[in-house]
Amino acid sequence: MNKDLIINETTGEIISPDIFRQTKIKALNLLKPTDFVLINGTWEATRDALIKILSSLPISYSWEIKQKELTDTFASITGVLNIEVDGITRRSDGIGICELNELRGTKSLHFMITRAETRALKRAIEVLFGSVINYYVVKYLV
Repeated sequence: MNKDLIINETTGEIISPDIFRQTKIKALNLLKPTDFVLINGTWEATRDALIKILSSLPISYSWEIKQKELTDTFASITGVLNIEVDGITRRSDGIGICELNELRGTKSLHFMITRAETRALKRAIEVLFGSVINYYVVKYLV
């Protein structure tokens, strides 16, 4: 095992290298209670909160759609999010699905596919920054 890694014995999360720990602390400091909504008894980070994390941190990221399926009733997107901090890269896949019948107002293929992509990206961000999001929820919202 790499001697530079620091692992949380309770959660199994890799805490090192230090640059990722510092990035997560910066992400935590960006969050506000209004960045979360309570859905069916579970606190969820909003899309805006997750985009704030990506756009406000000193990181490089890329989002690539790997698979797209579109029918007249649903859209499915699978994408890969790569985050790079100081030459170290972490990667997460995300999948998002949207059905036409869940849309209100203008029901179009455009809105269906963009919602599916937003959900896929949101899930990928949640994987990479889940420990930050969970810590914030437990410390400030529960």
